[in-house]
Amino acid sequence: MREQLSNHIGEYVLCRGWIGGWEDMDECSTRRLYIKQPTIKRANKELLFSDQETISTEHHLNLFIKYEDLPDYDTTFELNQPIHFTGEVEAYTRANGTDDYGVYATKQSTFAYKLDRLLTSVRETTDACLEEIDLTYLESAAKQLDTLSGELEGIGDRLPTFRKTYKEYKALLVALEWGVPHTIERTKSVLASRQHRRQMRARQSAVEEAKRLQPKKKRTKKQKQDAIKGLGDIGLI
Repeated sequence: MREQLSNHIGEYVLCRGWIGGWEDMDECSTRRLYIKQPTIKRANKELLFSDQETISTEHHLNLFIKYEDLPDYDTTFELNQPIHFTGEVEAYTRANGTDDYGVYATKQSTFAYKLDRLLTSVRETTDACLEEIDLTYLESAAKQLDTLSGELEGIGDRLPTFRKTYKEYKALLVALEWGVPHTIERTKSVLASRQHRRQMRARQSAVEEAKRLQPKKKRTKKQKQDAIKGLGDIGLI
C-alpha cells in the first residue's frame, strides 16, 4: 500500500521510473504500463526534477495511457527503458475492497519537445551560408516563438522540469525572441548591400563593354597632323 501518497491526494506530481511491461487494451484504446521503481516528486517549476522534494519511491505503479497520447511521452516503449511522466495523486479501491493510492497520468506537455525542435531548426538555418539562409522560415520561427512564450506562461505551475526550469526556458525564449529577428534584419541588410554592389559592378561592366564595342572613328589627315603637332609642342616627339 502506497501510504506516503495519502497526504498528497489531488496534487500535481512529476515521476520517473522504468518500463517493466505493458498491456494494450484495444477495447478502450489504452495502454497499461507497469512502471518499476517510480520516484514521485512534488512539482516545482523553479527546480529541476532532480532537485525537487521526493514524496516517495514505490515498488511499482500502473500507468494508463490513451493510444493517442503515446507520442507525447519522451521514451522508447521497450522493456527497462526510463520514462518520465506527470500526473495527479489519486485514491482508488482495489478489487478486494481495500484502498490504495496511485498516480493518474495527466496530459503530457510537449512544450520542451517543440522548443528543442524549433531551436535545432533555427540553428541549422542560420548555419547556412548567407545567401542560402531561409528568411521565410526564420520569419515563421519568430511567430512560433511568440506562441511558445504564451504557452510557457499558460502552463503555469504545471511545467515539467525534467530538462530545464521555468527561468531557464524563459531565458532561452527571450534570447531567441531577440536573436531571430536580429538575424533576419542583419541578413536582409547584408544581402541588400551585396546586391547593390553587384548592381553597381554590373552597370560599370556594361559601360566598359559598351565603350569596348563602340566603333572607333577614323581620324582625318588634318586631325593626325594636329595630334603630331600637339605631341611636339609638349616635348614628347
